[in-house]
Amino acid sequence: MKVLPLLLCSVLLCGCQDREARAQNAALQARVTELEAQVRAMQAEQETALPSDARSVTVRAAGQTCANALTRTLEVFREDSLDDRYPSAAQTQLPAECVDLRVNWVARSERAYTFTVTDASGRELARQSGGVPTADPASGG
Repeated sequence: MKVLPLLLCSVLLCGCQDREARAQNAALQARVTELEAQVRAMQAEQETALPSDARSVTVRAAGQTCANALTRTLEVFREDSLDDRYPSAAQTQLPAECVDLRVNWVARSERAYTFTVTDASGRELARQSGGVPTADPASGG
């Protein structure tokens, strides 16, 4: 007979625990749903913002890569030349890294140079200078 009250208490206790567990599960599920909605919103925002920014960063990096390659080309020519000069316009070949970009010579002589690299719309992506500028402009381009 003592078993019956004990069994009845354990059934009632389990019933209370089930209600609490269900309430906690419902609260957790509501929180998970809310967090999933926030994640979806952030992903949608990132998908619209990232590509244009990524393109901009990529174009700037391409411009800097072109500028670095052209500087290497100019410096190698100067180091290999007998009179320690930079190449003339006719002697300069743009590196492959400069395809689809525009190189604009700001200043150019046998002893110094300054150029910019721009994209198709004319936006400056990089600027490089080298050598020692002289007072009189020498031929070279």
